[in-house]
Amino acid sequence: MTLLFSLTTAEVYFLEKFDNKDWSKRWVKSTWKEDEDAAGEFKWTAGKWYGDEEADKGVQTTPDSRFYAMSAEFPEFSNEGKDLIVQLSVKHE
Repeated sequence: MTLLFSLTTAEVYFLEKFDNKDWSKRWVKSTWKEDEDAAGEFKWTAGKWYGDEEADKGVQTTPDSRFYAMSAEFPEFSNEGKDLIVQLSVKHE
């Protein structure tokens, strides 16, 4: 019997779960398209389908057919000589 083990180390530079109301203090909503009345709003909600309404909350875009942009600061880092992986999850209703 042969067992293979792989040791992997990763450093997380930025993690956002949008799991509490304070997310809006960490993120800055863009003013892009506001002067054209085409900018949408972000809403903190579990959406239509969830396992636990309080634990499964995230940021939802409202209303449809609008422009959305927001950003958050994170510490400066370098991934020189390493792969950079950006991961996000989206739930479409």
